[in-house]
Order: sequence, then structure tokens, then C-alpha cells
Amino acid sequence: GKKAVREYPNNPNSYFCLAEAYASTGQIDKAIENLKKTSEYDSNDKDLMYIYNWLGAEYEKKGDYSKALFYDKKSINLAEKFRNIHGEIGDLNNIAALFIDKGDYSKALEYCKKALELDNDKWKRGTIYNNIASIYSDMHNYKKAIEYLKKAINAAEEHGHYLGSGETMLNLAAAYRLIKDFKDAKFYIEKGLERVKKVGNKYWEGVGYLEFGLYYRDIGNQVLAKKYLMKALDIFRAIGDDRHASMVLKDLSSIR
Repeated sequence: GKKAVREYPNNPNSYFCLAEAYASTGQIDKAIENLKKTSEYDSNDKDLMYIYNWLGAEYEKKGDYSKALFYDKKSINLAEKFRNIHGEIGDLNNIAALFIDKGDYSKALEYCKKALELDNDKWKRGTIYNNIASIYSDMHNYKKAIEYLKKAINAAEEHGHYLGSGETMLNLAAAYRLIKDFKDAKFYIEKGLERVKKVGNKYWEGVGYLEFGLYYRDIGNQVLAKKYLMKALDIFRAIGDDRHASMVLKDLSSIR
């Protein structure tokens, strides 16, 4: 990506290649910076539809919901214009995730159901199941959350999505931890963290360390809890994830 930018500094594909690499390795601020560069050099609406979708997803990770929704709506308007079902599903998923973060679960489920109705070829089924699981988890219905997370893992593995299955395993670990099934929680943290580290995704590696920190806190090992929470904090700060960094600081403050 960097080589492409050096050799073709006016080509939007160079910046998109680099942005995708940063996004895939969880480096949020750098991903956003290069996605914006891509949009500066690309005036094609079909390309901009994807660029805006990526920008919405990265701003959601960062916790900037107003900018995330702004770009998601720009993207979905273009997807509807071009009758691009895959693009529309991606945007609906992004918007559902925003409403989950904001605690508006009825609105989040509404967007998830719209996405499922459109997803005839199971293209984004794993992501939709993940979003539905997040809703049930936030509503403290962990049995239902676990059911949908297992569906999401199966969907990711059917499509050969190694990173996606790793991400979902970490979400599943959190659900098991919350019902105090610590054996299964540890199993899925280890398995999920191994996968996301192998891919090189820093954001999800941070989530994995966060989950390990919370796991050790909940079983009463304060030393290891602090160790893993600090590892998570360092990663979130490095990639510009202010939302998760502040969450980790709050968790650290609760440990003596």
C-alpha cells in the first residue's frame, strides 16, 4: 500500500489499498486518513459507495457515532441508487451496530431484520448474526446471544472468513464469561485471540487482551487482570480507539 502511494500518488486505488491494510490491522486513524484521501481522488459514485461504507465502519469503531451515521447514510443512498444489494446490506449492518452502541435495541433489530431479508445468498449472514447477538447480550439474554454467536461462527467458517470467526469467538467468550462459564470463556478467548493475531488485526488483538483482563478479574486474579488490561490499553491508544481506551481505564480503576 505504501509503495503504491509513493509510485502512484494521484491514484485513488493506492490510498484505498493502504486504507484497507490499515483497517484490516486495526489501525483506525490511519485507515480513516487514507479512506478520505481515496475519496479526494475518486469521483465515481460506485466507488464512493464502498469508501463511505468503510468510513462509517471505522468511525463506529472509534466511537464517533455522528460521523459514522453520516457516512453510512451517504453510502446506503448510493447503494439504493445503483440497486446494489451487497452494498445496502453492508450499510444496514453498520447502522445496526451504531444503534447497538447507542443502546437503541429496537432500532438495531429493525436494521438487522432488513439486512437478513436482503441477504439471500448468505453473504453477510455472519455479521448480521453477530449484531443480533450483541443486542441480546446487551439485553442480558446471554443464552440467546450464545445461540446467534455460534451461528455467526459457522457462517464465517463456511465462507472461509478466518478473521471473522476469530472476532466472533472473542464475542462468544465474553458471553460465556458473563454467565460465569469460565472454562468455555477461556477456551474461546485463546482460540479467538490466536486467530486475530495470526491475521495481524491490532483492534481485535486489543479486544482479546481486554477479554483476558476481564476473565482474570472475574476469577479473582488481579495481577494477570492488570497485565492484560494494560496490554489492551496500549493497543487501543496506539490505533486511536478512544472509546475502548476509556473503557479499559474504567476497568483498571475498578481493580485494587
